[in-house]
Amino acid sequence: MMETEFRILDILSKEIGNPMSINKLTEKIKQTHGTAYYTNIHAETQRLAEQKTLRLEKSGKSLIIDLNFENYLLIDLLAELELIRKHRFLEKRPEFQMIMLELNTYIKDIPIIKSIAIIEPEKNAKLNRIELLFILRKTQDEKQLSDLENIMHSLQQIHTIRIDSLFLSDEKFIELLKSEEANTAKEILSNKIILFYPQTFWMEIREAIEKGTRIKIDHETNPNKISEEDTAYNLARFGYKEIGTKITHGKQIGIEYIITSLLLKGTARRIEAIPIIIAKNENKINYNLLLFLSKKYKIFSELYGILKAVNQIKPMKTLMKLLKGDIAKGQKNIKYNLDEMEKKMRLYNVFE
Repeated sequence: MMETEFRILDILSKEIGNPMSINKLTEKIKQTHGTAYYTNIHAETQRLAEQKTLRLEKSGKSLIIDLNFENYLLIDLLAELELIRKHRFLEKRPEFQMIMLELNTYIKDIPIIKSIAIIEPEKNAKLNRIELLFILRKTQDEKQLSDLENIMHSLQQIHTIRIDSLFLSDEKFIELLKSEEANTAKEILSNKIILFYPQTFWMEIREAIEKGTRIKIDHETNPNKISEEDTAYNLARFGYKEIGTKITHGKQIGIEYIITSLLLKGTARRIEAIPIIIAKNENKINYNLLLFLSKKYKIFSELYGILKAVNQIKPMKTLMKLLKGDIAKGQKNIKYNLDEMEKKMRLYNVFE
């Protein structure tokens, strides 16, 4: 793959659902790769369009460019793109090569894995940490999942590097991509490298698009910076409307991000909302995603304490199953006043 072709596909694969003009594409390539020449990019997009790798559509005086997932060969090109990204990343980070080699050795006999992505690789590498997304088969073997979690825990200890893993079934992953809400799955696509089984990953994306799924990649949400207006709006969506608070229409944000934001900001009044929205949205919460965010932002102890307390007050099937496992792995949890928590939950009709 030639460099100009690589850069074009690199940007467009990070912007699925956000078609752009050649001017915009040139600008983004320059931001990401340092240099970009409109003439070269224009010529290469024309060539890729003739090969049906890209779709070009007229919009006013501009040509709008997007990936053409109807072309079967696009999947091979995107898989090649991931391999180049992986090679360039590991070439600059030789200390990660041994970790990837060991991971490959350990996971090769775990059939529930469909693909693995490393998230925000450069940013996390500078912080001596790794974030991984594991996309798993819908029908999961609990023992295999437990083995996988133990492997990641062992790798973290051996290499003295922090490793946070997000485990999502293929079904849940696509469900999150389809959501109108801001969520981690949609944001991962803008800054990731598929380390293992890239063809499987991109085939999953293509199949979802073929079935009519509208995928629109978002850029990272910072839970520390979710506005007061968006917080109030989303709390109301999830069944917690504060007395005297004026609700205005805001950005839809996933419940996992909202809970993370409330814990990060640490306002007692707002933390009281967490048990209520958990109890009222039992089937909406993706606990794997919530736990991943809590570890990423170092609020696991606070979250774990709330989950245990809620489960004591109002046992829920998904929460009971989660807490049966060893999710704490030796970490402390903060204890909360159960009586006060229950009173607040009753005030918001959680038990009806």
